[in-house]
Amino acid sequence: MKRVSIIITIVLIALGGASQAPSFAQQKQRQKKPTRGAKPTPTPTPDTRAEASKVAAQIKKVSNFIYIYGKVVNGLEFANEQAKDDPASPKAQALNKENKDKLIASIAGLRAEVEDLSKGFEGNPRLQVQYLKLSYATDASLDAERFAAAGRYDEAGKSLVTVVERLTDTIISMRLP
Repeated sequence: MKRVSIIITIVLIALGGASQAPSFAQQKQRQKKPTRGAKPTPTPTPDTRAEASKVAAQIKKVSNFIYIYGKVVNGLEFANEQAKDDPASPKAQALNKENKDKLIASIAGLRAEVEDLSKGFEGNPRLQVQYLKLSYATDASLDAERFAAAGRYDEAGKSLVTVVERLTDTIISMRLP
């Protein structure tokens, strides 16, 4: 009996020690865990709402212009067709040329506004991606101006739509808080 009680005591001590000791797998996990230091503070997202509202205002201007552009171009194309079929009076031809010049000047005005917006983004290091996208919009507006001057109104209209797309891409690329 003494032997049995000694063996039971030894077994109980061994089991108690084994339950408190970490397993082999737990020891490996502890060794693999990286030490945690101070967490880096996340950089705050810059507030670009003011710049985004400027781009949105430009999108509205160009979109409204495209709506009017279609009506003006229809009138110009109709006048051109009439001039081909029946030589129009010099007064009608002068009016048609004046309307075409006004259209080209309006597109040039839109281009200048997009360029000004782009220049405002150029000096800001946190808006370089947006500056690049705005420069693409400026290029598209310049294309629209050239196409309209050449009488290629459909292609000019497509370039104006591209301006809106690129301005929209600019807003999408901004991280708004």
